[in-house]
Amino acid sequence: MRISALVLSTVFLFACAQDRFPQEGSGAGGASSTTTTTSTTATTSGGGELEDDDALCADGKDNDGNGMTDCCDPSCQPKNAPSITVCVGDGTKEDSEATCGDCIDNDNNGYVDCKDFGCSKSATVTVCGHEDTDALCSDGTDNDGNKFIDCKDFNCCKNPNVTVCNGTCQ
Repeated sequence: MRISALVLSTVFLFACAQDRFPQEGSGAGGASSTTTTTSTTATTSGGGELEDDDALCADGKDNDGNGMTDCCDPSCQPKNAPSITVCVGDGTKEDSEATCGDCIDNDNNGYVDCKDFGCSKSATVTVCGHEDTDALCSDGTDNDGNKFIDCKDFNCCKNPNVTVCNGTCQ
């Protein structure tokens, strides 16, 4: 079932928005869910069935109607639902296209996919985006999804290879 969840999660790579999980080093604790339940047949405000067991967190569907599927749904994340096992990392290093786009904290460090420095700081991982060139650091866009734009982003203003910021964080 773990392999099936990985394949399904990869299909829904872009459904897992980066701001749903904290950025490593931000001091934030992790995705949280305000929905609590003791029954797997509870419904949510979206009218769907609450995703709170392994079967629902690995079926490729948005069961609770919140726009997020399986491991990309905070209700399937182990810190919000300790009984969920299909979304638990196995200690695998998080530094590849597959592990950086599966909505699982593979290395169990508390940071998921592009919020994990193993993904976001990797030169070989392309699913996370980068903001580390003069062109990307002067285009008015948050290219790496960390909520900082151009010279307000440390990846630009603290990068010796980026000259448009003149080493100054604005």
